[in-house]
Amino acid sequence: MISKSELKRVKSLKVKKYRLREKRFIVEGAKNVLELIKSSYDVETILCSEDFYQKNQEDLSNCNAEVVSAKTLNDVGSFKNNDSCIAVVHLKEHSINKLDLGKQLFVLDGVSDPGNLGTIIRTLDWFGFNQLVCSQDSAELHNPKVINSTMGSFTRVKVCYVDLGNFLDQCDLPKYGAEMEGLNLFEMSIDKPSIIVMGSESHGISETVKSKLDHSINVPKYGNAESLNVAIATGIIAGYLRIS
Repeated sequence: MISKSELKRVKSLKVKKYRLREKRFIVEGAKNVLELIKSSYDVETILCSEDFYQKNQEDLSNCNAEVVSAKTLNDVGSFKNNDSCIAVVHLKEHSINKLDLGKQLFVLDGVSDPGNLGTIIRTLDWFGFNQLVCSQDSAELHNPKVINSTMGSFTRVKVCYVDLGNFLDQCDLPKYGAEMEGLNLFEMSIDKPSIIVMGSESHGISETVKSKLDHSINVPKYGNAESLNVAIATGIIAGYLRIS
């Protein structure tokens, strides 16, 4: 039976400073946890309901799984209602030196909303892009809101955090930035491989990063919406890259 002190430790992992101290993070929900088990992540333990355990005994056979109540799952996790599972996982940092610069690369500059980051990771996974570079002021990958919104795609997309200015200075790939005043994406031939920089919705691409771009591109507007969500814009660009 899991101790109160261990449950307190799991609950603390919802907070960034404790994730960094413990070098652990939590993954919640059946979809995310089942994807996690198949990945290269090191899973410390899985807290799960009796129903989840019974339905997934084969997948859990090599895991340290412990059955707990739904009340416990709801108390220690971030979901309002969790009737399946929570996993405690060792942090795994991806090195910028191991990026494959022979592949298309998306870069986020100051995208601080966790839901947007998670959706971008999930979208890139859909289109087969498995690398993402983030500025250090972007949302943290291991934030539960990010992990939850990836729906398991965090296990397949390598996310690196860097000093973006230095990284772009050292990378010889053509650099495109998504900006309101950019050229029509659908009328351009994008170099492959290249770097696609996406800025935050509120501030756009920073001046430091903007000065390092070779081209400015724009998803053209046909209706009356004031702006386009950065995750949606990333999806449009990723889809266009796959068909162009």
